[in-house]
Amino acid sequence: MGMTVRGVRQMVHRANTSSLSTPATPITPTVFDNFAVGAIRRHIHRRFADKQHLTLSVLSMELKAEGVIPEHTSETAVWRLIHTMGFKYKVSQRKMYVRRESPDVVCRRIGALRALQHYREEGMMVVYVDETWFTTRMGHSREWVDTTQAVTSATHSRQVPPGEGERFVVVAGGTAGGFVEGSYLCYPAKSSQGDYHGEMNGDLFQRWLTTHLLPSLPEPSVLVLDNAPYHSQLTEESRCPTTATKKADLISWLEHRSISIPPAAARHQLLLLCRQNRPEPQYKIDNTIHEWGHQVVRLPPGHPELNAIEQVWGCMKSHVRSSLRRFTRADLQARLEEAKQLANKDVWLAAVRHSQNYEKGYWRSDNIHEPVGPVIINVASDDESEEDDDVFLDSDCD
Repeated sequence: MGMTVRGVRQMVHRANTSSLSTPATPITPTVFDNFAVGAIRRHIHRRFADKQHLTLSVLSMELKAEGVIPEHTSETAVWRLIHTMGFKYKVSQRKMYVRRESPDVVCRRIGALRALQHYREEGMMVVYVDETWFTTRMGHSREWVDTTQAVTSATHSRQVPPGEGERFVVVAGGTAGGFVEGSYLCYPAKSSQGDYHGEMNGDLFQRWLTTHLLPSLPEPSVLVLDNAPYHSQLTEESRCPTTATKKADLISWLEHRSISIPPAAARHQLLLLCRQNRPEPQYKIDNTIHEWGHQVVRLPPGHPELNAIEQVWGCMKSHVRSSLRRFTRADLQARLEEAKQLANKDVWLAAVRHSQNYEKGYWRSDNIHEPVGPVIINVASDDESEEDDDVFLDSDCD
């Protein structure tokens, strides 16, 4: 036949492999008729009317349960379909900014990181403290909308009443094991009754600290705080005069600290002299915490990622935004209780690990090194050093 052995072997190999392999069946895309498209649109409009937050996974599951789409339909196919139907997942505009770090902020961050590491090495429990707010008309910044409907139509999107509604203040402390028992406090901000009313301020925070959090801590702990104004009220001894201080008060402040005053000094000279002798800041909150046997670590401005409770607030707000339907006080209180139960130990542990990962990143980016202990060098006498030199020279000559 004029064929080589190699050619025959190749022909046999092709015949064997072609008989075993089966051609791949092409995947036929799911086709939706006008009935299915109309049913999907009506289903989404019902969700809008019920003021329910809509996600792609929930929509796919509900449509399959109702038999509108086949069971094998993927979420990607549903996403493509509703996009062709005119639904878009839109985001509102946000004001973006870039934080420029000053040397003071970097130094304060390094000090906070070293303090946290020191207290952890001593075995102290780290308690993350913060407060936040919830409103009766909270909603997501991104919502599914039907762009084919008018904005004023009830079928355009989930109808959330305009405005913020009633505001509730929530303050708590937590660790890797969850909320500190007895520290969680929630109250309406605009109420004028009860021990806690109005927006959070220094007096309310001090009262909550001494009646809820500090008595609930079973062991010496370190409290992590941000620099909110009601966390940073100075003691009278550490206050420094400002530009609004009268000249007589400037003179009194300097004389009280035995600071010499130049004769016939003008007001701006006195103010400059006060600033040059500014005392170290002492905060009322810090003194209270120290009196109870605990320590404080203050985070630098603009570092919420180092406070693990911020991650927990985010999880709770996400649940409240998705589950609010009546947008009333009772509805918000019920959703808040659910969100509190969802913020369990696993959520807190993940939040603490998230913050610690940021700590490690700052340790690397700020090039922070471990403090080196004292190095002791024993200096020998002149006679011993000469003998050592002789020995070295003799061995070197050999």
